[in-house]
Amino acid sequence: MNRDNQVTHHTHESFKKIKLRSLTVHSQLTDSPTSHATMAVISDIPDGDNGGAPNKKPQEPAGEVETATSLESLPEVLIEHIIARVPRSNHPEMSLVSKLFRRIIASPSLRLTRSKLAISEHVLYALLAFPPHPPSWYILNASLRLRRVNTLPPMPSGSAVVTIGHEIYVIGGSNGSEYLASVTVVDCRTHTCRSLPSMRIARYRAAAGVIDGKLYVMGGCVNRSGRFRVETFDLERQIWLGSQINSLLRDIVTYDVMKEKIYVLGRHQCLGVYYPKEGTVQSYLGRCKLGGLWQASSCVVDDMLYTVDPGCSVWTPIIVFDPEVNAWKPVKGVCGLPPCLYWYAYESKMANVGGKLMILVGNQSQLLNYYGEKCIWCVEIALERRRGYEIWGKVETVEVVFETTESTTPIIELCRSVIV
Repeated sequence: MNRDNQVTHHTHESFKKIKLRSLTVHSQLTDSPTSHATMAVISDIPDGDNGGAPNKKPQEPAGEVETATSLESLPEVLIEHIIARVPRSNHPEMSLVSKLFRRIIASPSLRLTRSKLAISEHVLYALLAFPPHPPSWYILNASLRLRRVNTLPPMPSGSAVVTIGHEIYVIGGSNGSEYLASVTVVDCRTHTCRSLPSMRIARYRAAAGVIDGKLYVMGGCVNRSGRFRVETFDLERQIWLGSQINSLLRDIVTYDVMKEKIYVLGRHQCLGVYYPKEGTVQSYLGRCKLGGLWQASSCVVDDMLYTVDPGCSVWTPIIVFDPEVNAWKPVKGVCGLPPCLYWYAYESKMANVGGKLMILVGNQSQLLNYYGEKCIWCVEIALERRRGYEIWGKVETVEVVFETTESTTPIIELCRSVIV
């Protein structure tokens, strides 16, 4: 029996005896080392925590599960290969099995083994705020629940955020009294933070994008002339390069990268496009097709921009902008969306998670505080290109992923996908 088959055989036999709650290893343990997640979920926090409410104390962790003696009798290197093939969303429960499992899961060598086996997962992270508390990071776990990452500190409000591999870059923002020039990098493998050199200019609600190994940051601050600077960070050398003054939108709603250009949406449907190679900006004031329907709940998949359109301007609630034809098109076949996505579409947030659309939306408006239970829905939509330019979508998941009775309605600042 070869090593891969030996790993697979021992995994199936041993985990039958462990009886971990909702441990789903069968689909992950194939002859191919690469794992493909359908719903992007991961968590270092099991379901028994505080659910993310800022004023609620976490529950005590459950006791250890019965030791899996049959699996522990294997060589440790083989155990590590078995655990590496199990989705990371199940690691919190596995760590309760024994001290050996807990040590292996916490070790850097496990991450190295997963890397060598080319095992990766797409993960959905969300930044939620309960005013007046600052925003905190949440992740979608194996039970399809948003859980707060308690090991990460609160983030500044109004930060620009980009993801690169397993890292999230949090740029600028406000601490409530002043704009910030700081840049924090979140390592989603270990849920730890590190700081980059500060920007030259403090920024709040800026735009950012990564192109050709460089991080571009623009907007979020205005000098006396009404113009502001674009700063560039070299990711390889870890230094800020010279800044440029460009005319661009002052009040930024959202931003994204398509075709190696950074598109920035301002208020009143104004649009700015930054060309990094030329160092220039082209502005459109209410006369651009893209700016007409683009809104904050959006993301890019395969160089096309998707967004929510509750008014169904092109006949469907999910639409896509194709830069090749410079037009919005319907995403056909999308049905079964929760009513709150139509009611509060402009407060929802969308992310590209492994080529699928993931949308988070609340059941109540963020502008008002209601009594009673508040919840956040998650919608997952698979995409398919048909007959040339047609895009079709299939709703695969509609679930309540967060519930709270806090008096403050949670604000979904953003959601992003990382690869771990």
